[in-house]
Formats: sequence, structure tokens, C-alpha cells
Amino acid sequence: MRIRLLVVDDHPFVRDTLAGALGRSTLVDVVGVAGDGAEALDAAVRLLPDVVLMDLVMPVMDGAEATARLLELRPGTRVVVLTSAVGGRLERAARDAGAATVLRKDAGIEAVLDAVVAASSKA
Repeated sequence: MRIRLLVVDDHPFVRDTLAGALGRSTLVDVVGVAGDGAEALDAAVRLLPDVVLMDLVMPVMDGAEATARLLELRPGTRVVVLTSAVGGRLERAARDAGAATVLRKDAGIEAVLDAVVAASSKA
């Protein structure tokens, strides 16, 4: 069974590149994308992803708050955070909210895929 993935990032290039690269994997179906935390919540309720790949620094609602709210709405969903803001307040907040893992945006696509697969297997 393929992992249903929602990709959330406020930068269209990053979001579309991640969705395209991860969608080529035989392990993942990218079921949707979102540009901020509020869109992510709406999309997660509609699309029922297994894993959400979440940016931290976004307009409207940051990734840490979105992670907390998402896991209240859909406790079985796993969140993998991908961010350039590693080590700060938002990373701690995302971990406290229940993110399965936090990766730096300079991680390779294979590392991101590995984190998505690992998170999915913990569900």
C-alpha cells in the first residue's frame, strides 16, 4: 500500500519540487499540496493523508501550530517537518506538538523519503 502524502510549504517552487520528486517514488502517492498551515488543516481533513510533510515558517498559521491542530483533528496522521529553522523555538514547538521527525531543508530527497516512510510505519 502506498503512503498518502500531503506536502505543505509556502514557497511554490519548494512545494512543487518536493511533490514531484516524492510522487515519483513507488512508495508514495502525493494526494495534495498546501501553502500554509490553515490550508494544510483543510486539505488533511478532505484528503486523509497518512503523512504530512510540513514546513515550519509559513504565513497565516505556522507549521508548529498546524501540527498541533492537525493531530487533534486526525491523531493517526504522522507529521514530518522539513525546515530551514532547525534548533529554534518553532522546532521545539513542532516536536512538542507531536511531529514524528524534523529535517533540515538541505537534506536530500532520499532522506526526506526515508523520513516519510519511517513516519508512516510508526502510525
